[in-house]
Amino acid sequence: MSPSTFVDSLSQPLQQRLRAIGTTQQFADGDQVMARGEVTTQLYVVEEGELLAQTRDASVPVASGEVVGEMAFLDNRPRTATVVASGPVRLRAIDREPCFQAFSDQPLLLNELISALSSLQRHRLQRDAETDQRSSTQLVDDLSEAALQHRAVRHPYLQALAAGHLPDLRFALEDFARHYYGYSAHFPRYLTALISCLEDPDHRQALLENLTEESGVYEQEELDELAAIGIQPEWIVGIPHPELFQRFRRALGVANTAVQDDHIEVLCWREMFLAILTNGSPAEAVGALGLGTETIVQTLYQPFVTAINGLGAIEARDAVFFPLHTAVDDHHQATLKQVAAAYAVDPQGRADLAKGMVKALSLRDAFWNWLHQRALDPDRTRGLAATTGL
Repeated sequence: MSPSTFVDSLSQPLQQRLRAIGTTQQFADGDQVMARGEVTTQLYVVEEGELLAQTRDASVPVASGEVVGEMAFLDNRPRTATVVASGPVRLRAIDREPCFQAFSDQPLLLNELISALSSLQRHRLQRDAETDQRSSTQLVDDLSEAALQHRAVRHPYLQALAAGHLPDLRFALEDFARHYYGYSAHFPRYLTALISCLEDPDHRQALLENLTEESGVYEQEELDELAAIGIQPEWIVGIPHPELFQRFRRALGVANTAVQDDHIEVLCWREMFLAILTNGSPAEAVGALGLGTETIVQTLYQPFVTAINGLGAIEARDAVFFPLHTAVDDHHQATLKQVAAAYAVDPQGRADLAKGMVKALSLRDAFWNWLHQRALDPDRTRGLAATTGL
């Protein structure tokens, strides 16, 4: 007999551990438990009563023994539904980080929990995709908007950089420049991996044009637009984007480093991202590089533009990598969104687009977490670099 609820599907030791952590919360009929779009990461186990999860297109009951909030809990993504109590409800609220700490002595139980929640997430994404009545274009637009609301794009690290609210802004930018290159320099590899898995020749050709621009080739219309915002053609024409980032590093005094010297955090990000592009379905790869990466670039790099301007020690030519990407990536986004729409015509494609997008954003969020910790304590970070080289 198959288990009747999510909690029933868990082993008895895991059920017992979950009952011992978190806090009990009571809600009256109609009370809001969470709101769509908010950035919180609690997982809620329904211990008694029933909830109503209200998505864009449907209202879904959530009975006793089930959970809500697994997507935010797993991926740090904004809430995808508004959840209210349908009558009196008793919940167990489990915070993400304390939960992980509580399972530090039982890694197998934590792995069981994460695996069960991931399976539930896949099931719910598939269910939502099957009942989604939006057009392909509208779905892609909505996913793109969801990407912009993700914590990876609104991260406290990015906000602190833009506001200058860090102990040593120059150190933070140097540390970013030192480590981010190990990811960004491989963008042509990412794009090539995506192109190789696409089935439509027109899609491949469109992305080959993006790849050409990555090597420093621009249309005259683009150069005119860039000149209007102060970017001179001689700064960028014929210069691959990784070299533009190297120019930024040199301006900060960051020495060039060999790929084998990349920090393990960078290595893991790069390899896990490449794995999505090479091992996932074409739709998942498009979701990762298109919706989860290219559609956020303009917004993502703006805090760095602001921070560099605030530092006031770097020439515009040396920092051109950032305004270049905040100014001209519109057509990159448009191209990839057109490709994504072609994969959003069936439930599996829609689910895979969302899955790839969330994976890419979650990897970036984890990287920002790491850089933020380093930026908040420059002395400790310098000490680690002196003793370990990291």
